[in-house]
Amino acid sequence: MIFGIETVLILTVIVYLLGGAFVLFIYEAYEKTKQKNLLILSIGLFILIFGSNFDVLASVLLPDMTKDIARTIALIIEIPGILIMLYSALKS
Repeated sequence: MIFGIETVLILTVIVYLLGGAFVLFIYEAYEKTKQKNLLILSIGLFILIFGSNFDVLASVLLPDMTKDIARTIALIIEIPGILIMLYSALKS
């Protein structure tokens, strides 16, 4: 492995912080405009960001879970996030 677990965890936290900031910006835009597609987009993006790093989060919180199961769960979480974002884009 090129990077240690500490580096991976730091990068995961950065992804969650940047993604969370982006979700908040989209939600604030929803509050100003009351366009439902922005609310749906922010929900989909939240789910996608959470799922994108689920395998890293699982390795810390659930050390008994295998990497393959954690990655599969991450993908299962990501797919609805992408579909929700797609729905938001098609609805507008």
